[in-house]
Amino acid sequence: MLLVSGGWEFFRPNGNPGLTKTMVSLSKAFNAMHYDVGLLTAREAKALTEDDVPRWPWQKTAEEEPFTVQEIDGGRKIGFMRYPSLAPKADGPSEALVAKLSKEIKAYRAQVDLLIGLCDWGWVAESDYLKSNPSQVPDMLFGSGGGSGINGRIQADGRCLWVRPYDKGRSLVEVNILQWPERENSFAWEEAKNYTSASIGMNDAIEDNPEIDALFQ
Repeated sequence: MLLVSGGWEFFRPNGNPGLTKTMVSLSKAFNAMHYDVGLLTAREAKALTEDDVPRWPWQKTAEEEPFTVQEIDGGRKIGFMRYPSLAPKADGPSEALVAKLSKEIKAYRAQVDLLIGLCDWGWVAESDYLKSNPSQVPDMLFGSGGGSGINGRIQADGRCLWVRPYDKGRSLVEVNILQWPERENSFAWEEAKNYTSASIGMNDAIEDNPEIDALFQ
């Protein structure tokens, strides 16, 4: 099982995550969850550095590490492509950016068994991007930023599974791969046939971890 984090704006897309002390505790809590891959926006990375909040090796911006590969048991490789943030006030990606991303996606897909895009554009821009049916899309797009959560929506003629967390937190999305995407033949996602997904609510039925609680004392 791989754990993927969308970073600070994963939970607070439009606000200050809190005071420095809380941010330090939250950073340590994130790391204690043993995430494998994380996306930070350039804005987030700058804010964390300025406030001297710890950053961990698995937390990278698209500029620092656009592509990360994780090898799992059995030798399969999963690639994570970090999408660059949109320019301030931009409603969506430009045609030039989409063309650049498609070129990179094609190259990255050839190197791995599953390619997952990590994106912070928000619901509207991500939806418009996938509805435009680009020539190349990742096998899955894990979105974040403002907008509704999505447990798993099939987009781009079945080529991409779109997943988003609820932007107020308190939930996780679990995606199970039942069949690896085929590179030689046509492939389309179909729920229950080659994947399942579910939202896991972080409610009072889940007991607090004393070690995590101690970080916020």
